[in-house]
Amino acid sequence: MNKPVIITADSSADLPPEIRERYGIHIFPLYINLEGKFYKDCVDIFPADIYAAYDQKRVIPKTAAPSIGEYQAFFQQFTSQGFAVVHISLDHQLSSCFRIALLAAEEMRDVYPVDSMNFCVGQGMLTCKAAKLRDAGLAADEIAVDLTVQREKIRSYYLADSLEFIKKGGRCSAIQAFGANLLGIRPSIVVDGSNGDLIVGKKYRNKRPVVQETFIRDAIAAVRTNLDTSMMVISAHTPDMLPAQYEPLDAIVKAEMPEVSEIATGTLGCVITSHVGKQCLAVIAMEK
Repeated sequence: MNKPVIITADSSADLPPEIRERYGIHIFPLYINLEGKFYKDCVDIFPADIYAAYDQKRVIPKTAAPSIGEYQAFFQQFTSQGFAVVHISLDHQLSSCFRIALLAAEEMRDVYPVDSMNFCVGQGMLTCKAAKLRDAGLAADEIAVDLTVQREKIRSYYLADSLEFIKKGGRCSAIQAFGANLLGIRPSIVVDGSNGDLIVGKKYRNKRPVVQETFIRDAIAAVRTNLDTSMMVISAHTPDMLPAQYEPLDAIVKAEMPEVSEIATGTLGCVITSHVGKQCLAVIAMEK
């Protein structure tokens, strides 16, 4: 008989609390390194702290992976109760989390880390898929194998309001290749779920409200291709955005995609904020 399965994910998954609760997903907080001090993501540091550090000192934080022992202690609380664990990690190109979780699992039984090849809500979408596979009765090892196929079906579209955080963070070479002379450009970023690459998509230049609405409509058109309507579509934004900004955009997603089983809305957390700064939007869906 298969062991019952617990689904866990790095905190970079940025799933809304109600989604985590519904799917029974357990979150492992990553570290944010701000001015040499380490804080747990959305436990003792929040996006507002990141914005304040940048506005006041022009300091951009970095994400930091936990230790092998910390991962083991986290997994142990479930395996000691007879559960198997499937853990969905942050994209290996952005962090060493997957490698460390894998090393931790090698010294344990019944722990199966999976590289999401994604980050933020894209990672969260794969985590929800893992929970659905669990509920369908798959064993932990079967879920882990299946997710290596499912991750290529995630469609992740992000809009960065400026290049400043991305360039200084040094995590997206394609963005850096633009150079410093493209002031006013708001780039969209697409994640390749087959290898975790960050790809520069359409580049927008206009007033922010116009760009944001255009991006939302472009993202809807893109994710509709071969859309898995049984999976939710997630529309998310950084927490600096006011309701007057994001609510009309969420309304567009809901109005334009009536065929989808659920449109979930959420707030992006510290990891994505560290990379893209303020006024970031995301639309995430999954192909069949």
